[in-house]
Amino acid sequence: MKKLLVLSALALLVCAGCKPAHPSKVFEDPAFEPNKVGSVLITPVISSIIEGEDSQRQSERIPNRILMELLGERGDYRFVSPDQFQGAVARGRLGDRYAAFKDGFTRKHVIDGEFLSELKVELNVDALLIPHVYLWHKDEADYREGATSSVTQVGATLTLVDMGSGAVLWEASDENFREAVRSEDRSVVAAGGVDRRVSGVTGTGKDMYAAPPFDDVTLVVFQSLVGALPARAATK
Repeated sequence: MKKLLVLSALALLVCAGCKPAHPSKVFEDPAFEPNKVGSVLITPVISSIIEGEDSQRQSERIPNRILMELLGERGDYRFVSPDQFQGAVARGRLGDRYAAFKDGFTRKHVIDGEFLSELKVELNVDALLIPHVYLWHKDEADYREGATSSVTQVGATLTLVDMGSGAVLWEASDENFREAVRSEDRSVVAAGGVDRRVSGVTGTGKDMYAAPPFDDVTLVVFQSLVGALPARAATK
């Protein structure tokens, strides 16, 4: 009996070790001291998703809203909103430089230090937080097919950059997904050797087979990223 308990405990530890870590990737500069960073300017969410896959730019609007709500729950840093970022870009006539900055960041993951220097003239802040969405996908399965599932996927990165040097102080990336809720007691019919579900909605009319909303998965991803941002120690 004792041996069985030991084996069970080991099995649980192995299973726990198999679970993916969130965030999946984290980098922190060993010289980064959070207490030396007081004010953090936030850029609008940068999305790598092409217009053809996201014509309404949900991959920018939804993460923007959720990120600001999550950062608002933290009281250690003074976060300066994306609206103020855009105002500073307009005042400094930095629109073209900002476009080049986004292109360089998404394509080559490089930071334009000159752009940061010009931006710091308009807004004297310590660091810049860059949210980048690189995965935004829904796979809508045919509800009539057995053993299928609709899924929503989101992947994003948060990068904290020193405004003076342009060096990356901290960075975290994460991906997650949610599958559609399924009801296996629904009636099915067999046609051509394939089981097909007769109906894709519940009695209340709710579609149980549609991919979950982007809001739900985005919240999970950004909760992980914001939660991983190193905290500033309380000071008297």
